[in-house]
Amino acid sequence: MKFKFNRRHEIFIQEKLSSGRYHTIEEIIAEALELLEEHDKKYEQWLEAVRNNADVSIAELERIDNKFLIAQLERKLRQALES
Repeated sequence: MKFKFNRRHEIFIQEKLSSGRYHTIEEIIAEALELLEEHDKKYEQWLEAVRNNADVSIAELERIDNKFLIAQLERKLRQALES
């Protein structure tokens, strides 16, 4: 499979090869793919945690919203009683 890199990627690859850490483009791509795989796994874990906590978060938002609503009603009631 042939792939053409854009200029920015070509420069990046050349810098990595010049550093001596990598000897071939294949090494660079293999490491990049491993990092991408790790990134994807972390994203999936984060997404699962968000989904698992969505119900808790919604309930907490409703509780906060209800507290705010009650506070507003109490304020209006005090104002009405003071008038």
